[in-house]
Amino acid sequence: MLSRHERDRLAEIEAGLVGADPRLAEQFERFDPGPRWRGLRHALAGLALALLAVLAVMCLLSGLMVSAVVLAVATLLGGALCCAQARRNRRGSAPG
Repeated sequence: MLSRHERDRLAEIEAGLVGADPRLAEQFERFDPGPRWRGLRHALAGLALALLAVLAVMCLLSGLMVSAVVLAVATLLGGALCCAQARRNRRGSAPG
């Protein structure tokens, strides 16, 4: 997280860049994925985790214990990483 001084300085630099070359600044704004793509990325991650969990259960029911355990651990780690990333994103976007 940036300090207030760093955020103010970054805002000054951005304003200077926009004033110096508005077309260049407009090109960089196109790189921002926006909330729509972030939501899609979250949905795809959730779908992948659900599929891993289903596959782990299927392996467990089939008697493939090692595969079931590996897939279950991968599912749990993926879920933990998604939760940690979401928490970090929420903390970073909070007004400070």
